Amino acid sequence: MITQIETNGNAHLHQQQQQQHTHEPNQMPYDVILKYNPTVPKAGQPTLITIKIRENKTEKRVKEFDLLHEKLMHVIIVSEDLAHFSHIHPIFDDKEDIFTVYHQFPETGEYKIWVDFKPKDGNQTLVSFKLDNMIGNAHKPIRITKESQYTKQINENYKVELILPKEIEPNKPVNFTFNILDQNSNAITDLTPLMSAGGHSVIISSNLEEFLHVHPTEEVSPEWKGGPTISFRTIFPHSGLYKIWGQFQHRGITITADFTVEVL
Repeated sequence: MITQIETNGNAHLHQQQQQQHTHEPNQMPYDVILKYNPTVPKAGQPTLITIKIRENKTEKRVKEFDLLHEKLMHVIIVSEDLAHFSHIHPIFDDKEDIFTVYHQFPETGEYKIWVDFKPKDGNQTLVSFKLDNMIGNAHKPIRITKESQYTKQINENYKVELILPKEIEPNKPVNFTFNILDQNSNAITDLTPLMSAGGHSVIISSNLEEFLHVHPTEEVSPEWKGGPTISFRTIFPHSGLYKIWGQFQHRGITITADFTVEVL
């Protein structure tokens, strides 16, 4: 589990072809530079995101990375109201030493982006950025509220239930479980590993300051088939509203379910 509160050192630099955000040097050993093309993304159209990693001391680009759950980099993107969520994986160009990925921002508004990576023989690092300059009609944020019930129809094929304690307190371990069902509420028992795990969960606070990337309490083998329940354990650092996303794989399809919970 990694928890990251956004640092105050995010800078904005505009260039002719690309909008660039540089995570300014601080105590971190790495400098992360994220660019958009077009410079100002347009809602509803693909935006090329490029990310390069440099060593702070030498300013040399990092050329080798270790796998984190089968991927060299994980990028989480959410809108300011947490209505939009994307978990994407840039591709590394070992000739240019740069990561690239296309992403389509669905609506105009503010977004927060987390970049998670681990240089070879280095420390796993999580860096956050804000995107607040876009083209398109203004989006009115949706008010974030606690769920009235914790079972959701995801699409025509799946339902997901979130099982939680009656009360969640900050700074105390919390166990929570996703129950994955088919459209007829029958248990799905042939889930397969998603990025080397039975599932993944991302938790973000309503103020976008707290980020938790949580993995299941039980490890699975590459040949694993299981379900319907996948359990997680974490600690919420503060009181308030949080959105929990669970992601699971069934017959090659990624199932994503989200719920809003309150920590008292």
